[in-house]
Amino acid sequence: MKNGWSGLNESSGFSKGREKLLLDLLKKATDFYEDIVGILSGIYELSEYVRKGSPEDEFYSYIVQVLIRESRCENASVFLVEGDRVVLKAAAGVDFPEDAPAVSMELGEGVAGICAREGRPILAPDVHECRYFKEFPGSRVHIGSMLCIPIKDAKTTFGVLNLSHSQNNFFNFHYQRVFELLGLLVGQMLTLIHISSIFQRKNLDLNELLLQKDESLRNLTESYKTVVDASEDVIFILGRDDAVTFCNQRLVASLGKVPERIQDMFEGDMVECIRAHRSRMQPGQFLDFERTVTFGSATGVVGQFFIKCLSRDSALVMMRDITARRRLEQRAMQTEKLTSLGLLTSGIAHELNNRLTPILGFADLINARRLGERDRKRLSVIINAADSAKSIVESLLKFSRNKPPEKAVFDMRDIIRRTVSLYTPTVRKRGIRLLADEGNEPLLVKADMNCMEQVLVNFINNAIDAIDNQTGTIRLSARRCDNSVQVCIEDSGPGIPEEIITRIFDPFFTTKAKDKGTGLGLSICYGIISDHKGEISLENTGHGALARIRIPAMTPDIHQERMETGAGAPSAPQDEPESSVRSTIMVVEDEEDLMELMVDTLSPFYEVETFSNGKQAFDHLEDRRWELIISDLRMPVMDGMELYLAAVEKQPRLKKRFLFITGDTYDLQVKEFFEKTGAVFLRKPFRIKELKDVVYRQLHDR
Repeated sequence: MKNGWSGLNESSGFSKGREKLLLDLLKKATDFYEDIVGILSGIYELSEYVRKGSPEDEFYSYIVQVLIRESRCENASVFLVEGDRVVLKAAAGVDFPEDAPAVSMELGEGVAGICAREGRPILAPDVHECRYFKEFPGSRVHIGSMLCIPIKDAKTTFGVLNLSHSQNNFFNFHYQRVFELLGLLVGQMLTLIHISSIFQRKNLDLNELLLQKDESLRNLTESYKTVVDASEDVIFILGRDDAVTFCNQRLVASLGKVPERIQDMFEGDMVECIRAHRSRMQPGQFLDFERTVTFGSATGVVGQFFIKCLSRDSALVMMRDITARRRLEQRAMQTEKLTSLGLLTSGIAHELNNRLTPILGFADLINARRLGERDRKRLSVIINAADSAKSIVESLLKFSRNKPPEKAVFDMRDIIRRTVSLYTPTVRKRGIRLLADEGNEPLLVKADMNCMEQVLVNFINNAIDAIDNQTGTIRLSARRCDNSVQVCIEDSGPGIPEEIITRIFDPFFTTKAKDKGTGLGLSICYGIISDHKGEISLENTGHGALARIRIPAMTPDIHQERMETGAGAPSAPQDEPESSVRSTIMVVEDEEDLMELMVDTLSPFYEVETFSNGKQAFDHLEDRRWELIISDLRMPVMDGMELYLAAVEKQPRLKKRFLFITGDTYDLQVKEFFEKTGAVFLRKPFRIKELKDVVYRQLHDR
């Protein structure tokens, strides 16, 4: 058995090639993120334009000028929908003439017409391959790639942002997502401009009425009072000696009375704060600040204050309660901390997997029949403890959320029975009946069992909380509906208030006390079901709440066919292979314990040669006709992915002769590599039989 320690120096040609590749990738990423920053800057400029109340007619020209200035788009134009046509409102770019002719087309004509009619973005990396593309006669604009984005609000498409570049494949899916957001924002801005125009006209009408009639002044004053009373902000006016000369209904409703002095609203520190600010202000001056106060009987209120000096003796004070917003920001920070903790946990779990692999492997290699009774028990304790540690690591990976859903075909009725069995003792003590009706028909789905159980547990917990300390009933039912499996969870609680039912799946939304829930449970359930291409809904039944979950069903015949297809997978023989010719296997592993484990396991059956990194292995690729290359993924000098790409390029026959041993299968880069190449991998920690079986299949199934 050779050791393969030669050839440690990497060739300069290979380094330069990889450096060039990295520089190209870096340039592309830099260009894209510069465009992102430019577009964000453009959004800010457009927002400022709207905030200043600039006219609508100039807004379209301003949009295309900002897009050309802040992004790398060569040409930009804005079309608006007018009846059954789309009309060019503004255009700019390197190829657009200043005296561009008027352009209009029917809805559904050309790329812009299709985008406006269907209200969806159209990406044309190469316009000559786009069946919607229409070149106008006499046009001097050279277009290689094109992106059309609808300008819309929630329901209506107002027009189209038309972006183009002379270079093919300039636009891609990532640009599309960014410009989709810009299209929505422009639609909202147009709506705001329309509303602003309406308010400006109304304001002019009111000013005219003020000049005409004294009676109109009283009417207008009353109208303003109505607006102030309708505000969610606390508004009041202070006169001499801290007297409250005016207050809106929001303040009265919060306190439960009409305050006479500022002391009726705030405690001493806040009273002194407002006094100090008033004493330093001249008429017309204003300031704003944020402070946590006691407002009436409510403590810990985070208020955003605005004070304006109206005269020497009076001041306008407004307070906006931003307590909920600050709590949301704190929860977001807590979520970020949990995410960081999850990343740390993921790294720890990966290292533990590397350490557990030789423990389980060498324990499997020990011949228990040659041990005494006490030693066999000790060996059993080692194996059981390692298996338990393996389960703990799996739990850590679930917590870190780096583990993708492990979908398998199973009967949903099994999950329902298991969940009901788990909760029956708990709910019985609380006087709640937990009933299940899953029918007699198999309910086969392809899903992650743990995720489905998590969803059911979450809804059952919510149902228990809804029933609270009363007696009640929770019913679980499951049926096959068309091509889906539908699971219903119904409770006899008070139901969901109508004013919050539309927000029930929002992240961080909860009706529980701060220390009783984070508001993430139902949003996580919504995400799980969406990831499984399913649907989830909540409704009131008149005597409780009903949750419906639908996920795609798998028919029994397809499941049986898959079972039969996988039933013939060969297992490794317990003794040496029947053939007298021993297959040659290359093992590439930088962990000495794991290398020794694989040599001990495989050398009785195969010719095994080891290397400690990908570069050494690649330098010896021509030494033998390798039947199988077993490689770790993360190694110094050259990792497993680089070794695979270089080896397959040199010897294409090796494409199906790689087996990767890794604990990084949850990493996004590694996951993408396996999906792209279709390479076989064995996840750490593994048992000896698993290693033997997968090696045998790799050697005999090609």
